[in-house]
Amino acid sequence: PTTAQQRGIAFAPMPFAAISFLSSSYVIYHLLFQEPQKRKRLYHRLVLAMNFALLFMSVSNFWGAMAVPEGTPKYAGAMGSMETCTAQGFMNIMLAMTVATYYASLVLQAFLGIRNNFNEEKYRWIEIPIHLLAYCIPCAYATLIALTENINPSGTGCHYAKAPRGCESDPDTCQRGQDIGYFIYIVGLSQMFVYFIFPPSVIMALHRWMKKVEKEKSKRHSGRGMTIVRDKARKEMMHSVYLQIAIYLLSFWFTWVLGLINIVYEILTRQTSYNLNILANCVYNLQGFVFMVVYFTLQKMGRGPKVEDLHTTFSSRECPHGLSVCDIRSNAERKAENGVEEVANNVAENFNIFDGVPDPDSPWARFMYSD
Repeated sequence: PTTAQQRGIAFAPMPFAAISFLSSSYVIYHLLFQEPQKRKRLYHRLVLAMNFALLFMSVSNFWGAMAVPEGTPKYAGAMGSMETCTAQGFMNIMLAMTVATYYASLVLQAFLGIRNNFNEEKYRWIEIPIHLLAYCIPCAYATLIALTENINPSGTGCHYAKAPRGCESDPDTCQRGQDIGYFIYIVGLSQMFVYFIFPPSVIMALHRWMKKVEKEKSKRHSGRGMTIVRDKARKEMMHSVYLQIAIYLLSFWFTWVLGLINIVYEILTRQTSYNLNILANCVYNLQGFVFMVVYFTLQKMGRGPKVEDLHTTFSSRECPHGLSVCDIRSNAERKAENGVEEVANNVAENFNIFDGVPDPDSPWARFMYSD
């Protein structure tokens, strides 16, 4: 790389890591001090744990090239030692997997929540296994990489690599790094599963189940009165679900896709695109900021329709000339609905697939479970 590219690799990602650190700090502050009652729900506890991991990952990313042993060729800003390089690489490897595991767990939590009408007593058991999975396996993996001397200068700092850089093409010239190739392939495929297969698979299962429920409910009722109101509400809530899912997936992949493209490019061409590398690392270092935006965006989304508004629309469309037989029939149907709409009239529907509330206040329960 040129001198300018070396400086770009070393220093360009730092401001983005700082932004990520501040973003994760704010989410932690929000959940610990501004709205501590949110921690009663599993979703927010998982978000809190993920942001603690993001906080330390941002520190490691900001550390960057400064952790590389001083005097390492082609590394601007290198002022560390082999010990600092190993420490930073350990954090990079472990926390990248930890954050991805927590983010993937959010959609699992959403799926189980919707299936159980957000009654956490039925699925709270997943919390401890998620924490163990998020830390124990990544820690064991990073420990093995460190013990086999496979944490060396790579990319913007230290990561899995052999030393000196580029010696993989001629292993006899490598001074550090034992051969653990098959293990790396297995772990790499596992990471791809967590990043790109598990979340959409759970979402597809959720989508199929929701469509099945919606179809069954639509067939069960005649198409008039309050049932039309409810059917319309279901469709609007399904649209909200799809939008929330799109934001969840695209934001997760957004921070990883450029890095993946960069890796594929290097494998296929056996060349390094330093400009792409710089851009990919800048985007990757924004994870804390991106996830903060997604967290608060999803909190504000899912505004479902209020039953009173939909019913007013229905009545005015069907009965334009004041009180009529249609009005009387509609009123009778409303009374027969066991007060479902009476409750909904006073509540602005907030349907968040990640952070729902159990009966009797759940919009999901009113529009998907209530007959």
